[in-house]
Amino acid sequence: MKIMLNEKVMKYVDRLETEWEQHGKIIIGVDFDDTISPWRMDDFDFDTVIKTLKTAKETGAYIVIFTACKPERYPEITTYCESKGLEIDRINETPIDVGFGNHAKIYANIFIDDRAGLHEALDILTLAMYRVRGKKASKFNDSWR
Repeated sequence: MKIMLNEKVMKYVDRLETEWEQHGKIIIGVDFDDTISPWRMDDFDFDTVIKTLKTAKETGAYIVIFTACKPERYPEITTYCESKGLEIDRINETPIDVGFGNHAKIYANIFIDDRAGLHEALDILTLAMYRVRGKKASKFNDSWR
């Protein structure tokens, strides 16, 4: 996988990495339709997004489905995510008390959404995630010396 990010975008990678290290976990807000599940775009690679989210979950992330869907679709969304092996923490709710802000707005460290720079957000998430994973592995290896 080749990720090309400019200097301005690297500031977002640095910020996400810092938040991940500071809190041990981040919150990822994820749209459902046409981001991890086909709605109108059948030719999109949803599995890449899901794989990235699964790795982020393993690294230390809450996954929140942030969708305009009505609550009646939540069981369908949950079942779909389970069928893909994607563990989600909430739908349209911040998973933890972040201690500030308007609780009508979902808080997330990063949003993954087909209508908001999906590929760029995935690149930022992926790079920050692998930097965090690399530091965790380095600390683990240092503890064995």
